Amino acid sequence: MNSNIKKFAISSIFVALAYALSFVKLIHLPFGGSITLFSMLAISLPAYFFGIRLGFIASFAYSMLQLIVDPYIVHPAQLILDYTIAFGCFGVVGFFRNMDEGLSIGFIVACILRFLSSSISGYIFFKEYAPENINPILYTVVYNGSYIFIECILSLVLIYIKPIKRIINISRMKWEK
Repeated sequence: MNSNIKKFAISSIFVALAYALSFVKLIHLPFGGSITLFSMLAISLPAYFFGIRLGFIASFAYSMLQLIVDPYIVHPAQLILDYTIAFGCFGVVGFFRNMDEGLSIGFIVACILRFLSSSISGYIFFKEYAPENINPILYTVVYNGSYIFIECILSLVLIYIKPIKRIINISRMKWEK
């Protein structure tokens, strides 16, 4: 099988896995956002295994699936911030794939970018939901950070479990060829 087709097929499997895992919500917040069962990690793996190009294609495809199935749109700019950029940023993991601990570093960067995108959107489009005595910037930062960074930390813990780390590294070496 052509190497590029194989990489695209494997990336598609990770998109499907991330999408399926996004339905396993450990915590679902009232105004959107949830802690899922490692869906952010799953959508980061195509970038880690195959690089930036396939990573961005996979994360963009995932963002479109999220948009189609559970949309909450108040403005076109909010759609871009909360879907295209927020999920598409997991393609940046590909920039770190050749570094020691590249998956972890890239994943942290991707989580921070998702947090920034979601927080900008939250402040611009949803600040009226902030309780009366709370600064809207603080509210959106705490709200978005509460689910994004908890899932980020849980995913990092998973990455560092020795058998999982070994499987990821062996898979990367095998699929890299």
